[in-house]
Amino acid sequence: MRRMPWAVYFWPGLPQLVGRGSWAALWVALAAAAVLSGMLLGSCVWTDVIAPDMRIICWMFLGITWSVAAGISLWSGNCEDGRSGDPQGDLFPPARDEYLKGNWFEAERILGQLLRRNPRDLESRLMLATLLRHTKRFDEAVRQLSILVRLDGAPYWASEIRREGELLAQARQRTITSVNPELANYGDH
Repeated sequence: MRRMPWAVYFWPGLPQLVGRGSWAALWVALAAAAVLSGMLLGSCVWTDVIAPDMRIICWMFLGITWSVAAGISLWSGNCEDGRSGDPQGDLFPPARDEYLKGNWFEAERILGQLLRRNPRDLESRLMLATLLRHTKRFDEAVRQLSILVRLDGAPYWASEIRREGELLAQARQRTITSVNPELANYGDH
């Protein structure tokens, strides 16, 4: 997952919305916008709606809750990305390198490590599904893809997930017909 600019963390819910496409984060960000808009309107436009003393209390409350929410967004944003702040370093590049070299066992070991740290890591899970297809472990690859499509942020990867599903179906069909060539033309009568 990519690193986000630090300014994104100042709006409650925005890091999770941008990073994962979370629906809950969308509602938090919209609620923050509504509350801030209401306070601005009550303080600058409709000044008689909120008493001056109450306005000060509301702004203090908003500032405190906004700061806490931004802190939680910063903290949870760092915790959810299994690679950020990792003392062992980013393991995805070594996993990718092993995958590209065809070292399936080592790539799978590293990807497993990444997914144990962060089961919601879309890139690692997609690479694992691809690796499982290459090693002809089709049922496991299908299972990884079915997990992948249910994760927040999966719609951003829809074309890659769909393509991997197509490649998986083709590879499975090639394997079936290579084992029993009679099945290749079965049903064409």
